[in-house]
Amino acid sequence: MGRRKTALVKSAPYYELARWLRSLRQNSGLTYREMADRVGRAGCSAVTLSRADSGSVLPRRRVVEAYAAACGVPAQQARAVWEKAATSVTEQQRIPVTVLPARGRARRLELVYEPAHLLEAMHRLRHDVGNPSLRELQDRARGSGFGPLPRSTLADVLAGLRMPSEALLISYALACGQPHDRILAWRAAWDRARRGATGRQQVAARLAG
Repeated sequence: MGRRKTALVKSAPYYELARWLRSLRQNSGLTYREMADRVGRAGCSAVTLSRADSGSVLPRRRVVEAYAAACGVPAQQARAVWEKAATSVTEQQRIPVTVLPARGRARRLELVYEPAHLLEAMHRLRHDVGNPSLRELQDRARGSGFGPLPRSTLADVLAGLRMPSEALLISYALACGQPHDRILAWRAAWDRARRGATGRQQVAARLAG
């Protein structure tokens, strides 16, 4: 049987993902060491697999896939669960955009000045076109020649873990059905958000010095 773990609390940021992973391990009866041996993949040690179901951090997608594979679960199912956790707007995110504004009251792109504003606009855009999956958005971008839109990177962006590159933002907007005559506004919004983030970093650096 697997070694005992600290109890998972519902207030954990990634509670649902962690609960799902723990249920897989419990059903398999494997220890983390046995799982790591089964996977035999760099970056998926017993310690890494144990941390993946802690609920306190979002593990990398490949770690979740490896965890599930060791327990006999297909990678496709693991990706779906990971993507749901990575893009949930009700999680405790590093950029605090936890509530979408009501339909029709979203911040205009012309009023985006911070990364949080830009993330809000991205979530609203996806919401308004029916919340397509990350795979669907990636396929749309690839099929229409909009540019690369890797799911793992997009998941990090939508979870508030990083600023999108300008190219990724444009691919995302086009994949969500934005007309080409709106792309200039998205570019300008991205530039203002980038400068807003840079300005805050410079102030923080001066205060720290």
